[in-house]
Amino acid sequence: MVKFSIDMKDYTKSKINLFLRIFAIFSTFILLFTISPFEKAQAQTTSYPYYVVLEGDTFYGIALRFDCTLDELLSINGMNAESLLRPGDRLKIPSFPGMKGTLTTEYVPLGSSLTSLSRKSQAQASDLIRANKLTSPSELFIGRDIIMTHLDDSPKMATMSSIKQGQSFFEASILAGQNTWKLTEMNRLENPLRGLPMDTYFMPSEVESPSNLAIPGVQEIVIENLPLIQGDTFLVIVRSNQPVNVRAILADIEPVFIDLGDGLQMGYGGIHALQDVGVYPLTMEFSGQDGETYRFDQYVMISSGNYETDPPLTVDPATVDSPEEKAENEMFSQYVSPVTPEQYWDGLWYSPAQDADCITSKFGSRRTYNDNPRVYYHAGLDLGYCRGIDVFAPADGVVVAVLPDLIVRGNTIVIDHGMGIHTVYMHLKEFNVSQGDKVVKEQLIGLIGSTGRSNGPHLHFEVNVHGTPVNPETWLRRAFP
Repeated sequence: MVKFSIDMKDYTKSKINLFLRIFAIFSTFILLFTISPFEKAQAQTTSYPYYVVLEGDTFYGIALRFDCTLDELLSINGMNAESLLRPGDRLKIPSFPGMKGTLTTEYVPLGSSLTSLSRKSQAQASDLIRANKLTSPSELFIGRDIIMTHLDDSPKMATMSSIKQGQSFFEASILAGQNTWKLTEMNRLENPLRGLPMDTYFMPSEVESPSNLAIPGVQEIVIENLPLIQGDTFLVIVRSNQPVNVRAILADIEPVFIDLGDGLQMGYGGIHALQDVGVYPLTMEFSGQDGETYRFDQYVMISSGNYETDPPLTVDPATVDSPEEKAENEMFSQYVSPVTPEQYWDGLWYSPAQDADCITSKFGSRRTYNDNPRVYYHAGLDLGYCRGIDVFAPADGVVVAVLPDLIVRGNTIVIDHGMGIHTVYMHLKEFNVSQGDKVVKEQLIGLIGSTGRSNGPHLHFEVNVHGTPVNPETWLRRAFP
């Protein structure tokens, strides 16, 4: 019995060992002929996002923008340093293996969060974090560069109407004429019960909405002329389908919102040329018919204007920090501060001088007078008389002041273009308009001279937004709104 028992034990052990050997061989077979080819195929089909080449792009610039080496960029696209780069070319970007879609560089718009950017673009939040090396939500301040990825088959997206208190995501999707479950998936929600009032959700649309905020009654909120720069102009546009009062504050700048009818309100803001560079909170408040006030805050970057420093200037001491100059400034401010609730101009502005390129001094340049260490800045654009001395109205408006013999400004004209926007023409030789005249774009209004605090014949052309001088070149190169 003992011997039999031992024989049975040895026999069982040998069968187990045989089974294990067979299993090991079979497993190896599976790994070699099933898993390995699959892994090789995976490696061979790794996806990369594309970038569409724009006018002015270079291989080096694209590699720098997307944090890869020039060799990596050329290699993955089967190109070399002699290859021709043309607008419209699609280049694979090696920095982001596994990502899909087309990469673009954009400015972070008003109301953006990582979640809203992901919902609107249909890109994975993790891809946006990786592409932009984000470590904190506070890094998504308005106006910063951000790399976005857009899937080729993703639809255009529009902001859904805000979910009201007591309303469900299910109800809101039905009212929007959308499939609730499809909309739930597109907005990265686990289920429709996760939809919250005042959160921003998107839905497919034939026309893409630039808005990223969902405020009851408000259809669209946009800031134009990003990124914000010292001495520049910004515009806040609000469209609504019901009456709403809007207020905005940025770095102590409070745009005056004008109701232009049909639910359109616009407010211009002017950033001082000496404003400290940095990140500032933008606060917006919306008061609707329901008596509720909705408040929104997001950080905005104000960047340097990189203004030059002029050589020290020597002028009549009576024109710098004198009682006469201060009295002139106080008098002058009454002409450039009022806000006319109407826009007189239309489209791009015309150069007020006969040669738009004959610039003798740019806006914002830092300067000192008479060896005084105090730093001032140039509040306008100085235009010479390379092709003639005629001065023209750059846009339609109303002449609100014709001021002769000012101690600093000399012979000066002020034109109101509406919406809190005024233009100023200084150091003129003579006037061709009178106070109260309506002027049209390209109309002759005066002649270049050298009156007031001037070191030679030129036109000092100034644009004021609610009394703050801003860069005139912005208004000459782009149309507002």
